[in-house]
Amino acid sequence: MNRFSRRNFIRNAALAGAGTAAVIHAAGSGLVPQDVEFSTPHSEKTVLDLNNAALSEGMPSAESPRLSADQKAWMDLKFGMFIHFGINTYYDMEWSDGTLDPKAFNPEKLDTDQWCRTARDAGMKYIVLITKHHDGFCLWPSKYTNYTVAASPWKGDLVAEVANSAAKYGLKFGLYYSLWDRNQKLHDTDEPRFVDWMKLQLEELLTNYGEVVELWFDGFWKKQNHGWTKKQEIDGEAEFLEKNHRRDLDFIHAWRMEGAYRWQMDHLYQFIKSIQPNCLVMNNATTSYPGVPLHPVDIRCGEKYTSPNKNDVKVWDWLNGQVYLPLQIETTMSVKGNKQFKSGNWFWHEWDHSVASKETILNYLEVAEKMEANLLLNCGPMANGLLRPEDESTLKSLRV
Repeated sequence: MNRFSRRNFIRNAALAGAGTAAVIHAAGSGLVPQDVEFSTPHSEKTVLDLNNAALSEGMPSAESPRLSADQKAWMDLKFGMFIHFGINTYYDMEWSDGTLDPKAFNPEKLDTDQWCRTARDAGMKYIVLITKHHDGFCLWPSKYTNYTVAASPWKGDLVAEVANSAAKYGLKFGLYYSLWDRNQKLHDTDEPRFVDWMKLQLEELLTNYGEVVELWFDGFWKKQNHGWTKKQEIDGEAEFLEKNHRRDLDFIHAWRMEGAYRWQMDHLYQFIKSIQPNCLVMNNATTSYPGVPLHPVDIRCGEKYTSPNKNDVKVWDWLNGQVYLPLQIETTMSVKGNKQFKSGNWFWHEWDHSVASKETILNYLEVAEKMEANLLLNCGPMANGLLRPEDESTLKSLRV
């Protein structure tokens, strides 16, 4: 089956399975991207009133926007595994610049069944894989760059390996894709052509690996120069700040005035939905703005948002209406970290054997439940392709 017929197959199957739900989600939820008027103080109060009503019931109230069928199914997953694995794994780095030699990438004992079996045994219902981090190294043999697993001694397709293992162990499959690409020169020289290039890669990911439950964008800040209040907000893990809805709305406004245009996010969102209508789109607003939607999205990102926050806003103004946007909290099994990510590493480092305790993870799950959020817990597999023993044993203990 060629990529275009495969794309049509996935699209038709998704539409047939979802029935009218997909149509309701695309039109009734107000998530069809176009120009938007931003909140006034009056509309901000309306959103907060709706949000408070939703929180008092634990779910959207009769007055608040309703969840789509896709959002509700995603929320029912509750707990998932995040996988950071790539070229950084082999160079003791969290972020790299797109120049590391792919010859180092060689997971000789790779066992994605172990990853997914451990996730299932821990009670997780989905897995999200880093397909391309900021360095641009692709974990699938993309036709549109030479900086991939095909240039490594391993020469496999890690995205396919994880997709197959996820299906084997009954897990939904999600993808992370960094918008920022430090290897692809178009990123810095020709924004329109770079977006076209990204679409080619996204089409590969959305047509060759079956149903994708979520697409997790990252790295938006490289084309968002305005709206930040401090320089350190975009350099690794930001210091905690109390939730401030006015500040959040100001940042969304800055995003719509610059980043959304430069990334062509409205167009990318529609492109994704044209291939997989049920795939939920997320755009990481960084630890500086956890839970803030960078429209257009279907779900919100709460990186390291692991403390209870009664002020988390679930209902947001969008397209002259309100939308209910569920939250995903992402954090790490590692708790040691480095200068850039103080609370825990995302990728594996040989020197880091720190691990969140069973009690800590159960507390994360309790916080997520109180905030009506999913928890996505990150593991950084070792260079040999296996989970760290401390991660595997701790996760398995969750069900004992």
